[in-house]
Amino acid sequence: MKWNALPFAHSHHFKGRIEKRNDHNHSILIGFSFPVNGTGYDQHVHQIEGLTIQEDGHQHRYSVQSGPPIPLHSGKHFHYFDGETFSEDNHKHVISGRTGSQIGNYPIDW
Repeated sequence: MKWNALPFAHSHHFKGRIEKRNDHNHSILIGFSFPVNGTGYDQHVHQIEGLTIQEDGHQHRYSVQSGPPIPLHSGKHFHYFDGETFSEDNHKHVISGRTGSQIGNYPIDW
């Protein structure tokens, strides 16, 4: 099989929620995932990471791995994710969400 016949790693957009804690929340999570392993044809996962908006004088980082792909009838797939935010003061929020279907491919030499 030629190297260019292999399916490329891909990305997803994602959207998620942040639990309300200590009488505030940090709105919704929106961003793009990074491929961690595999292709669109196996049990791969993605890295979901970023920063929350600032609220109540602080913001949080988050970095979690998605679960494996959930197939759609169209032949595409999405992923669920959940975890916790982290910050300098050890104040945390639970996050959860899902990706959209896959978008874009990373060139094999990136």
